Formats: sequence, structure tokens, C-alpha cells
Amino acid sequence: ISDGEIPEPPVPDDILQTLDQLKRRKGVEVHGLLVGKRQSKPLERLCNQVHDFLNEYDEIIPTMVMHESKSSTTTTLYADKRSPRRVHSRVGRENTVMFGCFGPASRRSQAQISAGVQPLYARFSDDDDDWSGDNVRTRRKKTRKTKAAHSNDISGDDANAQGTDDPFLQRVDSALEAVHSRAREIIDSNTWSSDVLEKERQSDDSCWKYQAELKAAVDRVGEGLVERSEEARLVVLAMLSTEHILLLGVPGTGKSVLGRRLSNLCNGSFFLRLLTRFTTPEELFGPLSLRSLEKDEYRRVTTGYLPTASVAFLDEIFKANSAILNTLLTVLNERKFDNAGGQEDCPIRCVVGASNELPESDELEALFDRFLIRKEVDPVSDSGIVQLLSMSNPGYSSCNSDAINGSERCDLIFTEGLDEVIDALSLAANSVRISSDAVELIRDLRTFLREELNIETSDRRLVKASRLLKICAASNGRNRVDPIDCMMLQHCLWQLPEQRSAVKEWLFDSIIPGSAESGSVQQFRFLLDGLRNEILIALQRTSGDIRGDLGGRPDDIASISSLCEETRQLVSVLTEKVTELGRFRTILENAHDFLWLDSDELESLQQLLGPRAESLESAFEKALRDAVALELSISVESETELVTSEYRRHLIEQLWEEGYETEASFSEDELAIGMKEAKAKYDLETFRKWKRARKKAMK
Repeated sequence: ISDGEIPEPPVPDDILQTLDQLKRRKGVEVHGLLVGKRQSKPLERLCNQVHDFLNEYDEIIPTMVMHESKSSTTTTLYADKRSPRRVHSRVGRENTVMFGCFGPASRRSQAQISAGVQPLYARFSDDDDDWSGDNVRTRRKKTRKTKAAHSNDISGDDANAQGTDDPFLQRVDSALEAVHSRAREIIDSNTWSSDVLEKERQSDDSCWKYQAELKAAVDRVGEGLVERSEEARLVVLAMLSTEHILLLGVPGTGKSVLGRRLSNLCNGSFFLRLLTRFTTPEELFGPLSLRSLEKDEYRRVTTGYLPTASVAFLDEIFKANSAILNTLLTVLNERKFDNAGGQEDCPIRCVVGASNELPESDELEALFDRFLIRKEVDPVSDSGIVQLLSMSNPGYSSCNSDAINGSERCDLIFTEGLDEVIDALSLAANSVRISSDAVELIRDLRTFLREELNIETSDRRLVKASRLLKICAASNGRNRVDPIDCMMLQHCLWQLPEQRSAVKEWLFDSIIPGSAESGSVQQFRFLLDGLRNEILIALQRTSGDIRGDLGGRPDDIASISSLCEETRQLVSVLTEKVTELGRFRTILENAHDFLWLDSDELESLQQLLGPRAESLESAFEKALRDAVALELSISVESETELVTSEYRRHLIEQLWEEGYETEASFSEDELAIGMKEAKAKYDLETFRKWKRARKKAMK
């Protein structure tokens, strides 16, 4: 075994763990241990390879370890500085061969070693499991010991004899504690606080004050309807964002009721038509004006028709013929109507389209694309039909046209008027920005749609979808689009109804900031390990000097300064990741305030994503603490206060373990669930940790 060079070494796990603990706590390092048989590769060649590896470390003091026993065979490793490529060995009669070479935790002369420092000798044979820390010259009778006794032997008296009272190690431990303490202070000063979200909601231009009115509007539209909560939320959102919504489903599922209630809510004119292949332009846009024809003007009387309506419901929208299609597209997209050689503005806020089927011809694809929000309306379920039939007056609402009188007017929900609310949300949306995590999520979703579902998303649809997300964020009192707002994209980017579930599942797996493979915590751990290795190499050339005061070459000092700047940039990125995760977790904990997702879906988000977000936040916090500690260790500003050149390298080596991997904690109930349930509950990274934890618990 040579610093993990051999995979799956033939040594008990508890011994390897004890060696790691000794390295962290006491500075004791086992630099070489060979376990093999005579029938393996030539011993001289194997020893040469290990010696060459160890010879790269200039701080290792060559030590001769000689021991012979009848029950176990030992090999002497002799590192001669005059002939570094030659290694002498002696092999006894038994199968097991080994050698030991140990280096002290600091630069010391041979005289210092002979005066007080004793090399640690490790023995492991196939005759017994004895692993001890005896003096080289001490003979001990072999006894059978348990694994626990092995750990006690290593971490007990012999380990203490190796450096507990060493002043150098005490200074390293003291500096390490000071660096970690300072790193925690820096991180705590930048920790995300829920007060930030509260300040956004209480700002002067915030639309949080309309939250209660918007919720009342959703409840009013869905009043008396069973299993139509999600549809009610979407039609109100479409009206507030001045977008159009398509309801796809069989007849008799309440699609036209939602459109009529929406028109009553905004107290505007409502236009309803059932389209057929023979629908004429006069039925939608109004008849020709006879008086205008006398003046040689081709003008339509639009009063009471689609160009003057506030809300329209067009049933069987995809049966529109070519005679009305072009004019209809202009009304839907540009809110303009060509009349008498000029263009008239259309006050239409929202068109609710309904259809029993998807468009079948290519010429209708443009019309399909004009509906930003799409929702499949299913019949009431078997459990819901009991509730529906038990109602005294199914479908009744004060928003019905025949129930409007005085105080029951739907527009009275908005004390300042619906137009003022829409204008305020539109103005606030102009100042809402999209967070970097949300931008990356939308980009990755577009790639997923193109590569996995063969859906090409137009630029116009993405721009409109981004504005819809801004309206969602503004209505929730926030000044930026967060990943949770992107859940609304499941209603915007599918082409077939069955694709919505695939989009929703992808969003569930990717919505947590930092969960993407490109920005995972393992990637940052890999960068941290690489930076530390480069820093240690640079410090080896300067003997720990980072200022140039102790004779370090200018090129080496500049290299260390550049590495410090890279570490500082990594700290900045990790700080942003931890902040984003803290914000996401806070919003998720208060998901009941998010108006545009159904309560069942919000509960699923909390149950599934809450534990993942907490675990990921903890992992990024650990990575951030290590990065800040690494920066403090090579920062010129902190040299006189925390770290000195004498022990800088040794401190950096002990900041964290190489190849560090965060482990998640799982309860007994979580470990008891089945493999299939765990795979559905956790993301890939957490699922792998769950399998390791379960395997460990079974042992």
C-alpha cells in the first residue's frame, strides 16, 4: 500500500480508518507498506517503484527498518541518498513480505531523530492480525486481538509517543483551529437570511400587497367546480400576464365556464364562438358596414365582436379555416385588427381557446404556438364525482352572469381595479431579473426538449415564457425569478399532453440550484483538491514563503499569488451557491405563499425537494469552509495573524482529506424503504449515498 496507489488493499477497513485519524490528529503518516507473496512480481522491482515514489518527498528522512521473526517475514528498505535508484531488501522464509518507511511531520535533522523521535513500525502478517506501534528494537509476543483492540493500539500509547507533546504539532493544531474558526466567522457573516426576502416584499414597488386579492380571484373563478383548482389558477395568471391559454379536453369538462367567469371577473365584454370549418369572418370580426360601403370604405362593425372584447372563449379553435386564420393570428399576437385600411387596437386581455383535439395541419401550428399556456382538462375522477354529485348546486358561483348583483360583483375583488393591478404587475415585471440558476435551468430544459422529446422551442415562446415567470415572481413579492417559478414551464413547453409529465419530472430533478452535473459539489471538491495540490507544490519550492521575504523566487511567489486569486474566485462562486440554496430552501418552506401552483404539487415539492436541498446546502457549506480556509492559509493579509511559513504546508495538508466526499445522514425509516422507492425519491447523487449508508447499516 503506498498512499492509496493499490486499489482495495488487503488490510482491514478499521486499520485504514485509524491511520487516517492518526494523520489528521497526530501528524503520523505511514508512507509505505507492502503486503505480498514471493510468487508475485520481483520484489526488487516493486520496492524500486515504491522507493522512487517516496523519494519525491524531500521531507521524508530515510529510515532503516529491520526486523526478523520466525512467524512473519520482513523486508528491509534502505534508502541511500548516494544511490537513490537502488533499494536493498531481505526476505525471510514465510509468504508475507513488508517494509515500512515513515517521515516526521516537520523538517528535522538525523540528529534530532536519533535524539528523541522513534520510527513507528507496523507489522501485518498472515499468521495473525497484530498491528502495533512498537519500537523497532522491541520484541513483543504475538497475541490475538480484536479489531477494536487494533484501533486502541494505534491511537493509544504508541500514537501519543509519536508527537502529542511535540511543540511543532501543537502549533500546527493551534493554527489549524484558528483558520477554521476564522473561516466559520467569514461564512456566518454572509449567511443567507430570510429577512432579505421579507425586505423585497415590503419594498415600495412590490406587488405583494395584491396577494390576498389575487387569491380571492382564483377562488372565485374555481368556486363550485371540482378538481379545477389548477385550471382556475392558470386562467387568472393568463389574464394578469395578458397571454392566451388553451384548454384541451373532451366536451363537458367546464372549459367554457372558466372563460365566462374570467370575463365577469374583469367586468369586461365577453365574446364566445364555436368555430367550424365553415365559420365566416363576419361571425368573429363583425359584419360589413353598409354606410361605409356607400363611401367606398371596407369597414366592419366590430362592436360586440372579438376585436372589442376583453375576454374571449373560442371553442374548437383548431377548426378555424384559412378565411379567418390570418386575421385571427394578428388579433392574438399583436392585439391589432385591420379595418378600413388602418389598424385598430384590440383591448383583449386573454383568449381562452378550447379543443377536443390537437391541430392536424401545418397551417394551424402557428395558431397553436400563439397559446402560451396549455392545460389538459380531464374529466372528474371517480373520487371527485362523489363530491360533485353531493353538491346542492354544482358549478354555482357568484361570478356567474346571472348571479351578479351589487356586492357580489366579481370586479369588487380588486379594490383598486383590475387594470391597476395588471399595470402594477407589468411594471414590476420589467424590473424583475432572472437569476443565473433560473437561466441555466431554462437553457438545459430547452436542450432536454430538443434532444429527448424532439421539441423545437421557438425564441418567441421562450421570451413570452420568461415574462410569464417574471409575473409569477412579481405577484409573489420577489424582485427576481427563482427556480421554483420555472415549475410553470410545464404548462408552456409541451407539444403533446403526455409530454407534460416528462417535463415536470425533469424539472423536479433539476430545479434545485447546484443539482446539475456541471455545477455539482463533486466538481467543486475536485477543483479544491487540484488547487491544494498545486499550492503545495509551489510552497515546496519556497519553503512555505508567500511574501518573498525568506528567499522565495519572484516567479514562485507570483505563482502562489495567482493560485490565491483562483481560490478567492472559487470562494466567491461557492458563496453564491450556498446563498442560492439558502434562498431556495426558504422559498420552499414558505411554498404555500406561491399562488400559481396547486396545493398538492406544492406539498410534493416540499416533501421531495426539501431533504435534497438541505443535504446539498450542507455539502456546499463544507466545501465553502474548506475553500475559505485554504484562502486564509495562503493570503498575505492573514500570514502574521494565522499561519506562518514554518508550518504552512503541513497545515494545508490537514485542511481536509484528499478525495473528500460528503455523506448524507438517513433515518432508520429512510434506510428501510425499498430500492425502487428510494430511486424515485432521491436524485442520483443522494441515491448513491443512500445505497452506501444502507449497505453499511446492514453490516
